[in-house]
Amino acid sequence: MTLYLETLSYLDKHQHFLQKRSNNPHLFLVGGCIRDLLLGFTRDPLDIDFTMEGTPETLYADFNTQWLSHFITEKFGTITFIPAENPQRNYQLTPLRTEGNYGDFRHPGEIQRSNDLLLDVQRRDFTMNAMYYFSLPATNKTTLDFVREGKELTEEQLLKLLEREGYCYLANLNLLMLRAPQSISQIFGNAQFDEAYFRYLIETQKEAYFRPLPPKKHSKRKKSWPTFPTITKFRVLIDPTGGLNALVHKKCTTVGEADKRFGEDALRLMRAIRMVNTLNTQLTKHFGGSSLFDFSPTTRESIQTNAHLLPYVAKERVKEELTKIFVKGDPFGSIVLLNVSGMLAHLFPALFATKYNEQPIRYHAFDTYTHTLLALKALQEINSDYLVRFAMLYHDVGKVAQYAAYEKATSKEEIRAIISGPLNHRNSSPELMKQDFKALGFSGKEIETIARYILEHHTPGEILQSNPAHREKKVRKLLSEKGFEMVNNLFDINIADRMGQFNPLQGSADLTDSYQLKTLLKKLNEEEGQFKKSDLAINGTMIMKHLKLAPGAIIGELLKQAFDRVLNDIPTRNTEQEILIYLKNYLRNKVVNPTNNSTMKE
Repeated sequence: MTLYLETLSYLDKHQHFLQKRSNNPHLFLVGGCIRDLLLGFTRDPLDIDFTMEGTPETLYADFNTQWLSHFITEKFGTITFIPAENPQRNYQLTPLRTEGNYGDFRHPGEIQRSNDLLLDVQRRDFTMNAMYYFSLPATNKTTLDFVREGKELTEEQLLKLLEREGYCYLANLNLLMLRAPQSISQIFGNAQFDEAYFRYLIETQKEAYFRPLPPKKHSKRKKSWPTFPTITKFRVLIDPTGGLNALVHKKCTTVGEADKRFGEDALRLMRAIRMVNTLNTQLTKHFGGSSLFDFSPTTRESIQTNAHLLPYVAKERVKEELTKIFVKGDPFGSIVLLNVSGMLAHLFPALFATKYNEQPIRYHAFDTYTHTLLALKALQEINSDYLVRFAMLYHDVGKVAQYAAYEKATSKEEIRAIISGPLNHRNSSPELMKQDFKALGFSGKEIETIARYILEHHTPGEILQSNPAHREKKVRKLLSEKGFEMVNNLFDINIADRMGQFNPLQGSADLTDSYQLKTLLKKLNEEEGQFKKSDLAINGTMIMKHLKLAPGAIIGELLKQAFDRVLNDIPTRNTEQEILIYLKNYLRNKVVNPTNNSTMKE
């Protein structure tokens, strides 16, 4: 993996901004903003975490908050600043601290303020998130004279040098990289920058080291490094736990002992999944994803060992992590990671139960679980709605009980009863989803939306199986009942469901008819829109007046009849006169039960 070390300089403007606002030069940027720059994902991170020595109350009081939205989280002393000129930017300050006594596998029972970076790093989760960046303009520009000729370093050479020497100064980047605890303590003792020791390390470095930079587009200029570099800015990348190694080798690794990290905060189990998933999504987006992130062996083993701690995490926090993945990440990849890490059964028990649930070969070439993952993979390529993606995840979970009931059935009548009853997966899958997603902390509105998609996921297929001459009528009716967004999402579910079959007997490879439904839907929505009962040229009061009917069930029945008829030819039939003529004929031809005569006015 190529490290984009030159991009760290883009953090200098943020460092300078925060130093000026806090009136304190001794602060450190930390975490994801450094990681994402080094990986080449961005040049302007929006979420910037930083840390410095002091109490939250004092730092908060001393910070110049002009043109900044700001608030402090009292429990952990985290302070957030949001610039008015860019509300998407988020600066978050958590003062240097140590933590201990995690009695509930989630929250530290003890928090102590610190002025030691090496103590602060011990509370962090993963090595790639435990790097600190410091920059400060040099008061006196200095030209350094190296005794030997400069040497370019590859990623692997740089890592070996850091491991052996504990530090490395890259002359063409004005960047000092620190690994050795002793050097970190010397330069940043009490979290204060020691310029003299910084210069001492550089001057005693055996050789002048450089990093080859990517060539600029359309540039014919050959690369050449200055033999005598000039320090205009002090830049330091502090990597006490080997975060650079994790990035180069694409291995998510915990800081220190993995079991201890997950035992302290079980939410880190979910964060590990989300982080690897998000990094791989970004790698695929920016570089094609030929080689992806994974867990180090010890971290993977520890996740599997500690998966049982998930119930100790507040369900709202787990739901938040899952939602982030299904909104912006790779849902398919996340389910695979959850499965191999042993967490799938804890989070999605009904989905986990579909593993090895064989399906009729006439319809599917795989078991229910494999089909679901293939369908989810296909769906996320065409639809970004996280609720639709969750619906795809649970659309077939009811098949486990349905197929088990088939095994016990002894007659065609019993099978028909299963198909038409609550064990049909169309009916049982939404109920299983409600149970599992309620346990995960999803809102009632989210759960009901997912349930509607699952309940209706066969409807597009039924339209396709009907007479082609009737499809427009059926799509128009569906558009009227559900609205364009939901119907369009249902058609996407249908396409993905068929793509997940891989069964030539079902014609799942040819999706022409499914895409024709989407085209027809778009045409109807653009030309007619969603026609609802409230759009009828007549209402219940008018029906009672003109047809001399008393209030009762007959009014609702007539409105339904009128709506169904008008829906087939809205421009011609949606007039008061046309509807009344039709309803009079409908009543005339209707065989009225004598007990219903009371609905007519005397």
